[in-house]
Amino acid sequence: MNPQKFLNQLVQEIISDWKPFEIFWLFLFVAAQIIAFVLDPQSPLAMISGIAGVICVVFVSKGKISNYLFGLIFAYTYFYVAWGQNFIGEMNTVLYVYIPAQFIGYFMWKSNMQQEKSGAESVIAKSLTLQGWIVLITTVVVGTLLFVQALNAAGGSSTGLDGLTTIITVAAQLLMILRYREQWLLWILLNILSIVLWAETPAMYLMYSAYLLNSLYGYYNWTKLMKQA
Repeated sequence: MNPQKFLNQLVQEIISDWKPFEIFWLFLFVAAQIIAFVLDPQSPLAMISGIAGVICVVFVSKGKISNYLFGLIFAYTYFYVAWGQNFIGEMNTVLYVYIPAQFIGYFMWKSNMQQEKSGAESVIAKSLTLQGWIVLITTVVVGTLLFVQALNAAGGSSTGLDGLTTIITVAAQLLMILRYREQWLLWILLNILSIVLWAETPAMYLMYSAYLLNSLYGYYNWTKLMKQA
């Protein structure tokens, strides 16, 4: 594809199909990150990570494939923020989940997009079966128990919370790549736990508070996307 044509398509995808309250929502979250940094300028990288992360999750909630661009920016900056806090589980999540997921997710979504009435494209969403729920819950419980033991052996900080949030992140990211609506239920739980984990870092605390609100909207909007498919 011609690079200029690709860039034009990307810009069009980013700016199309926004409701007024969604625009307000996005700018409010970004402004909160900037204000948090001004009031407590601990880490410029945390602010950048927070802004990129907020934009990414808002785009995911709308089913926009361009979320993966901002996801990459978030992943690279968040790695160094987590490194500074010695959150080993979070660091490994970025390296082995977030970064690969941006590339895999893009190509998985690319062939599963639908045209909306507005002319914009959104992802085709689907829902877990009962068997899927059983596999998901079993995997999260067993994975958390094993990973916490590994973190303790590595001398990590807050290993219980760190381990649980890491496994939930892996599961939610996989559901996102596979286009399952139930990812949002895991993101809601993850964001509540992450607010506790990052309570002493204002930019990260605000970012996950914004994520929590967006996750509620994401579940609602992906339910609509399922009905459109």
